[in-house]
Amino acid sequence: MKKVLIPILLLILLINCVSKQRENELLEKIANLERQLDECENGAEKLHAKMEISFKNEDFISCKSIFNEMKKRHPESEYYYKVKAMFESVEKIEEKRERTKKIKEEQQRQTKLKALKKLKKTFDDVSGITWYKQPYFVHYNNTNLVSIYIGQKEGSVWLRLRMSYQGDDWIFFENAYLSYSGNTKEIIFDKYNDKETDNRGGVWEWIDVSVSKEMETFLRDFAKSKNTKMRLSGKYTKTRTLTWNERQGIIDVLNGYDALKQNL
Repeated sequence: MKKVLIPILLLILLINCVSKQRENELLEKIANLERQLDECENGAEKLHAKMEISFKNEDFISCKSIFNEMKKRHPESEYYYKVKAMFESVEKIEEKRERTKKIKEEQQRQTKLKALKKLKKTFDDVSGITWYKQPYFVHYNNTNLVSIYIGQKEGSVWLRLRMSYQGDDWIFFENAYLSYSGNTKEIIFDKYNDKETDNRGGVWEWIDVSVSKEMETFLRDFAKSKNTKMRLSGKYTKTRTLTWNERQGIIDVLNGYDALKQNL
């Protein structure tokens, strides 16, 4: 029995040795393939080609990543210096753009400060509020006008919108709208708290409401358009196109508002 078992055990050991050798050979082949694949994907020539595409597309994040990979893998390659030259160009472009951005931001800041200085400023010593209004006209209640103005108290700044109607007959408006180039915004107001009327020398109807963030965003585009309209609608409807003074007044007040917020 022992004589039979010995050859069997030797055969098993031999099979195991052969299997282990084949396994090692397979692992070595896999490692070689992985190295070849890595060289194919990250060889100097391949990285240079990737860099050219990323540079052309102004994908500067990828450019920086490719350069770092090239520097780590192929610092002695002729392609390294080509990739490095493109990377240095990326740095110069970004530096120039950053300088241009800062100059533009400073110009915008100066424009807003200039607009703030243009506004008519009054201080109410009873309420402690400073009011800023556009300089092109006085917005009386007995006029057909649209304007916005700023309130400031201590560390708080806010915007308000006024829309007014004057005519021979009442329109009894219950809805108010601002519109430009097909974009319409309904101005929500409380007819008991936000709306006022008078009838001295004709009839007057007007509203004075707080400007929400959403309305502020709308007004920024609204004032830039040459096709701006206001509509007051109720029993009758009054629609009119805003003047240049009204539109420019809104722009100046918004710029002044930005300047005030920057200094809070």
